[in-house]
Amino acid sequence: MPETWMARHCIGLNQVAIGIENVGDGEKFPLTNSQAKANAALVRYLKARYPIEYLIGHMEYRHMEGTALFAERDPKYRNNKPDPGNDFMRKVRALVKDLKLQEPPR
Repeated sequence: MPETWMARHCIGLNQVAIGIENVGDGEKFPLTNSQAKANAALVRYLKARYPIEYLIGHMEYRHMEGTALFAERDPKYRNNKPDPGNDFMRKVRALVKDLKLQEPPR
């Protein structure tokens, strides 16, 4: 999608989030180091263009509830996505550590 379009990709954060989609399933087709490097390169590109403050995975979006950024109006519309996983997020965060992006509140 063009960077200027809003997508429904992250419950409660669509209006302020840029989504990066990865193909894999965690077990049979785990995300690779090459995907982590590609994600990091894309995060760097996007950070240079936009005032990005946070770097979160789908599995972390619920930690953003209660922040000023979270705006889901339907209190029943939630899920527990496991992607892209803690290991993958650790790899990406390590590769962009110098950008000083925040993690979601815990």
